[in-house]
Amino acid sequence: MRTGGRGMAGVRILTMLALCASLIATRAVADESASPASETAAADGCAFCNGIRLGDEIVVVNTRALCGSCDPESLRTGIKVENYAVCDETGRRRWQSSDLESFLSFDPSVPTVFYVHGNQMTNGDAKCQGLALYRKLVNYGCSEERIRFVIFSWPSARINGLLLRDVRVKALRTGPAGCQLAWLLDQMPAETPVALIGFSFGARIITGSLHVLGGGSVCNGMGLAERVHPDRAPMNVVLIAAAVHAHWLGKGQYHGLAMTQVNRMFLLNNCNDLALRYYHLSTSDGSHPQALGICGPTCIDSEYAAKIRMRDVSRYAGSQHDLFLYLCAPGAVGQVWDYATSAPGAVSVEPQPAN
Repeated sequence: MRTGGRGMAGVRILTMLALCASLIATRAVADESASPASETAAADGCAFCNGIRLGDEIVVVNTRALCGSCDPESLRTGIKVENYAVCDETGRRRWQSSDLESFLSFDPSVPTVFYVHGNQMTNGDAKCQGLALYRKLVNYGCSEERIRFVIFSWPSARINGLLLRDVRVKALRTGPAGCQLAWLLDQMPAETPVALIGFSFGARIITGSLHVLGGGSVCNGMGLAERVHPDRAPMNVVLIAAAVHAHWLGKGQYHGLAMTQVNRMFLLNNCNDLALRYYHLSTSDGSHPQALGICGPTCIDSEYAAKIRMRDVSRYAGSQHDLFLYLCAPGAVGQVWDYATSAPGAVSVEPQPAN
């Protein structure tokens, strides 16, 4: 009996470690020099400099100092903004301090694409991964109109102690982060075309923010007292390896108003993702939820399901919880670009509808 007990305990510990080790965001370092793909694009007539399209704006919105607050005044003073701006005559860019007022006064006609990263990322990691993702996307859609690419940086840096505790703490932080993102989106001009891309816990922040924008609340009452721009058009959403309860998008569920703010949604899933297979350990309430990124939405009606398309990339990503392995699937980058920017043209692989 004792041996069996120790064996089961060992299995549980290994399982938890597998979850926690896997629920981290890919630390891809963005190369500051132009990539071969960027040079090719430039030869085809697209204006690139050091891997960045000349007309694009790249911004980091950092909420890490807010300590979970969604008070409007705290948000106005506590959000930190940086622009990846040109700093010399050669076109080289570096991160330069900006402010919320400048962010909100940007040309409202330019499409804005938000990227929300996953767990265990410092602000520097978020910048590097965001730049790497931006480069992948624009190297595919280099001839399309200019965009503003916004990296939403939330407090996900690894905390001391057990890895499982880190995952559970970060799962709780996604609630306030979702409310903060909702507030920011509501401050932007209503006519600005907005799309959202989220990886892992970043997907959970996005669905939470959409639920808040739809009039809901998270974290036992955290929401928006009033909408500045209640007439914003529904947004396109891409969720990659979504660390979200699979049933939350259904009507009456925890994020049940999110789909009211969605024009169309694309899910890049992986039924073999090790972290998502053990997603149920991210909560201690005994509910054993399934991850949206494993099975797609459950408890969802036909109205909401009609807005969702899914693709499983397990053949290419294997068991890894890795943003860029997901994007290595043939045609995946094109699909993400198409959904995020509403770019015309067919994608190479047709995703399946949600059932």
